[in-house]
Amino acid sequence: MPDQTCACPHCKCVLGVDAVMKDGKGYCCPGCAEHHAHGEPCASATGCECAKSAKS
Repeated sequence: MPDQTCACPHCKCVLGVDAVMKDGKGYCCPGCAEHHAHGEPCASATGCECAKSAKS
């Protein structure tokens, strides 16, 4: 089974043991699952900056 990536639009993180399932999609962290609604950063240790891209 191939690795699954986070469903957050700008996130490239792979879903791990802390993955959050919401609306049938997998997210790597709670911030991504909420689409960074309150500016939460991506919790990934890879330094992902998808939260910055989520802001308009």
